[in-house]
Amino acid sequence: MRLLHVSDWHVGRQTYRCSRVSDHEAALGEIVELAREARPHLVLHTGDVFDGFRPGYAEMAFAVEALEELAALAPVVVVAGNHDSPALFRLFDRLQGADPRIRFVDRVRPPQDGGVLDLPGADGEVVRIAFLPFVHANRMVDRFEDATTWTATYSERIQRIEEELERGLAAGYDPSRHVLVFAAHLYVSGARFSGSERPLHVSEAYATRLQRLPNVSYAAFGHIHLPQPLPRRGVTGRYAGSPIPLDFGEEREQKEAVLVEAEPGRPAVVTPVALGGGRRLRTLVGTLDEIREAAPTVGDALCRVTVCTDEPVPDLTRLVGEVLPAATVVEMSEDCSATRLEVVEAIVDDADAEPGFSELFRAYLAERGTRGARANRVLRTFETLVQAVEAEETARLPDLDELLLERVRGS
Repeated sequence: MRLLHVSDWHVGRQTYRCSRVSDHEAALGEIVELAREARPHLVLHTGDVFDGFRPGYAEMAFAVEALEELAALAPVVVVAGNHDSPALFRLFDRLQGADPRIRFVDRVRPPQDGGVLDLPGADGEVVRIAFLPFVHANRMVDRFEDATTWTATYSERIQRIEEELERGLAAGYDPSRHVLVFAAHLYVSGARFSGSERPLHVSEAYATRLQRLPNVSYAAFGHIHLPQPLPRRGVTGRYAGSPIPLDFGEEREQKEAVLVEAEPGRPAVVTPVALGGGRRLRTLVGTLDEIREAAPTVGDALCRVTVCTDEPVPDLTRLVGEVLPAATVVEMSEDCSATRLEVVEAIVDDADAEPGFSELFRAYLAERGTRGARANRVLRTFETLVQAVEAEETARLPDLDELLLERVRGS
């Protein structure tokens, strides 16, 4: 039995308000071409088809058309992730008809009610799959839990569900015919994550363990965007990861799809297949000359750029655009030494003394800088204002208008 495992498309994603449509078109086109070449018996998508609960019509049409291209080559099963709407998945599944080529698994179900599914493999083999879509920690799972589980940890609750699904996999199991697969959208403790995942859903509140994972030939996992094996020896399975770098925490990741060759009663042979992943994400920090030198390696990447300067440079955004003509600059900032104070250790006689306004403002300028005027001049002006307020006098600031004009010019 040959299986193609994909995950975490996040169709509809924007990175710094930049659409990723072209990147998804390239990456999903690669996946469809891989399916044409590999001719899998089954395509398994382990969740987060969409980036949001309420995708627009264009996003729904694009994702479903991609799934239909895959379904023309092999049956497709899609497991709901934490970004997917179970209600939308139920609707999609109903629209597939009585003998669907695409099955949408909206929620955790008991084995006899769709939680375990038998699909035809090759040469009379049967692919038996247990499904564990994303489970929210604050919601009780019908027909798996009751009031006695309310005080259990998330990991304990997931373990009960896995044990029930394992019993479903074992019912009528024939080691000469059945290839067992477990498909889940979960965060497993020990997995390395990219940082672009929802922070709550990869926190300890959602951490699960692999001690009670059903005994299967292959465990297909979604949720973590970094492609990787499951973090436990002796378990054959992977996070397929996202097909494109979704945010700058993923800019150095090699994206993948996973081909799996499995036989009844044996661990699977797993082959990750590298994907181009659409446009790369790059973070560039340096002087304008250093960024100019790096430009040939940047191409059409999505870029965050920080330009290091000694003095404020007017029209810096235009200059960066000329240096990186093919790139999409999603964020540009200037790190100017003239508008930033150096951190100076304060000498305080009383260890418990509260810092004054001047000390607090100095720390702020050391961290954030200014947008145009020299930081020392801004600090002196602020201190003059504070002294005037403390003395209940009207501050005389003959250069205030000039200072504000410098700020406007700098912005």
